Amino acid sequence: MNPKFIAITSNNSDLGFTLHLQGQPSPWSRKIFDDCLSPPYFAYYLTVSSDIVGYFIAMKVADEVTLMDLVVAAGYRGKGYGRVLLEYCMQLSEVAKVQQIWLEVRQSNLAAITLYESVGFNVIETRHDYYLSEKGKEDALIMCLSFFN
Repeated sequence: MNPKFIAITSNNSDLGFTLHLQGQPSPWSRKIFDDCLSPPYFAYYLTVSSDIVGYFIAMKVADEVTLMDLVVAAGYRGKGYGRVLLEYCMQLSEVAKVQQIWLEVRQSNLAAITLYESVGFNVIETRHDYYLSEKGKEDALIMCLSFFN
């Protein structure tokens, strides 16, 4: 694997929004997605052999980053690309002297929770009935990774 990262801007966001729609049970509108592509947000595609396999969108405010969205295309899931995206977000955060990275994840998304825990994220709290789901509402886990710079 020879991953490369490409910044997502409004000029190259169509595929990102398509992946977002495929990867989220309750997707954002196109306007919200595009609003997340300018500061204080930062967003990157992961490419492998010229294929875009996923992306992340994060937001930096003061000394914290919030991971807003991380999606791996369906045909590339389970191959470690989510970890590559997450580690790049963490690397950028460390360079920016961030103290913590925060995220919310569906309680049913066990693959994502396992990934986040494997790199040091901890569950801080549960937001009950936070996400819409096919069965009504679903809890969100609030997770945090602390850096000691």
